[in-house]
Amino acid sequence: MKFTSAGQLIDPRTVGYRSLGFGEALSIPATPYELRISHRDLPPGFLEVADTFNAECRTDDLAQGFVDIPELAELGYPSFRALLQDHPDLAARLIQDYLYFELLFALFPNPSALKVLINSITSVHSRENVIILTGETFAAKNAGQ
Repeated sequence: MKFTSAGQLIDPRTVGYRSLGFGEALSIPATPYELRISHRDLPPGFLEVADTFNAECRTDDLAQGFVDIPELAELGYPSFRALLQDHPDLAARLIQDYLYFELLFALFPNPSALKVLINSITSVHSRENVIILTGETFAAKNAGQ
């Protein structure tokens, strides 16, 4: 995993995320970030949650009589690993639209000596077996403001 904020490499153990107010406009200075994580380095806990999400989509679609995510239904609600391998754009979209907090929680469960907090996710892409998230961070010292 590689995390950069304002072009500077940041130790992932010092990265957190804003759970309340995530994605809201900031009144303090923000800097762009990029997070790169190899598909093979995704935490097992996240993959389990993503697989559960896919299975629940199938159950919900059958129960309500219509499909919420047509591409997922057309593929037969595969495992998230299968999506990453065969349909990486759909996997990235599921992260951006539904699974972002689960991914952040799995990647940054116990940050210490926080330097930056992720405020938002602007984009999620998957290419060459790497998931790339971009968005805004702010300095942890400003977290209480």
